[in-house]
Amino acid sequence: MCSGKRQEIRKGCSESLNWKLEVWEYGKIEKAQIQIAPLTLLVGDNNSGKSYLMSLLWGICNLGVDVLLGSQGWQDSKEARRMMDWIHTQARTAWEKGSCVAEVSSVADELQAILDQGLERNKDHLVKKIFNSENVKIKKLAIQLDKKEQVSLPITRISAVHGESGCLYFGGRGTAGQKLQISGTEFFEPNENLDWFLVYTVFSFILNIPVTDISSISNSIYLPSARTGFMLTKDIINKVGRNTAFNLSVQEERVSPFTRPVNQFLDVINDLTIDDHGSEKFSRITEYLQNGMAEGTVDMSMLPGKEVLYVPSGQTVGMPLRIVSAVVTELSPLILILKHREYLNMLFYEEPEMCLHPQLQQKMAKVICRLVNSQVGMVVTTHSDIVLQHINNMIRLSEREDREELCRQFGYTVDDLLKAEQVRVYQIKAGSGGRAAVEELQCGRNGFVIPSFNDALDRIMDEAYTIQE
Repeated sequence: MCSGKRQEIRKGCSESLNWKLEVWEYGKIEKAQIQIAPLTLLVGDNNSGKSYLMSLLWGICNLGVDVLLGSQGWQDSKEARRMMDWIHTQARTAWEKGSCVAEVSSVADELQAILDQGLERNKDHLVKKIFNSENVKIKKLAIQLDKKEQVSLPITRISAVHGESGCLYFGGRGTAGQKLQISGTEFFEPNENLDWFLVYTVFSFILNIPVTDISSISNSIYLPSARTGFMLTKDIINKVGRNTAFNLSVQEERVSPFTRPVNQFLDVINDLTIDDHGSEKFSRITEYLQNGMAEGTVDMSMLPGKEVLYVPSGQTVGMPLRIVSAVVTELSPLILILKHREYLNMLFYEEPEMCLHPQLQQKMAKVICRLVNSQVGMVVTTHSDIVLQHINNMIRLSEREDREELCRQFGYTVDDLLKAEQVRVYQIKAGSGGRAAVEELQCGRNGFVIPSFNDALDRIMDEAYTIQE
């Protein structure tokens, strides 16, 4: 394999996945089984583990195959040897014939066994890496592949313009693949490192995650619940980071790190530039966020510090975020990402209803639906029954025969509607002994019923009837 010629195309989880995440005794969660859909909603009690689940899903989608399998321990198993032989046979066929379509289901058992072995060894390291802490515990972690799905891995040889070397392209599914630049003579020589990387490549394709950690440049972005605080203090955080990294002090002070998803959020916001433009497909959503919710525009100044400024509608002078309303500071990260990030694969969005009036919560739900229909996968934690009710309304509306008439009546378009199969809802409910139970809720004729929401509302209404009579 030619040194330095391995190229990974940026990749993150797609809007839906053909695997299920299973965890046991993870933080407060007793047991959970989660599968990401185009829109995945995590609802339930405070301090029950919603953010833990979201962070774990984010980590798998960003930190890559090598953190799941590790660099040692799995290669000597019989399943790994069979996998390497199978992959090498497929790659040789593609090299000789120009292309090959490999049926991955024929080695589904080997893939699952290798993955099980890797996760058993590396689950603690994965969780530690996500949280930058050893205090978050997990007893067992599994990723269950869908063995019934017929998955075909296309492998294509791309000839080089000069010389004997060329590229093998693995993938074509979702948004990315892997290119390996290999010369003909090198490819057919024994090369253990190349074989291992080929195994990583197949897992990258099957799971639709990167081979290695790309969290700083990933298109699967985490929006933490504390985003307002980070937006108001990001410049100070950057200054502290520079001082810690580059200035020597007489007495070193221990700095508690943020979690890796939060660090990614800060990196994403810090790396945005006014010269970069987001995808045209997000322009209407951005316009709706600014004009319909923030009542003004949000953007960065052209000064070196890239201060974020808010210009109220009808005015021309920008205001710094520290003196504007909480609604603007809450919406500003999403607006800036949609304005200046060309590629966006997934959003892991904690409590998008934060600081929003009920009327704006419904509008935020509308934004979520439009993002899903713009091929952005959404994993959302929420306590808002208004957000859930709007999603239920859009599911029900999509099924009605008179939907066109109702869409005209309420001002909706096809981009606002959702189908039931696009949505999965998981309720996390605190139980006895400090443990939380996770249950997938099913979609009925009128959408998803959230027991924890309904129970709280019923108790409030019962009190109201008694007190107000």
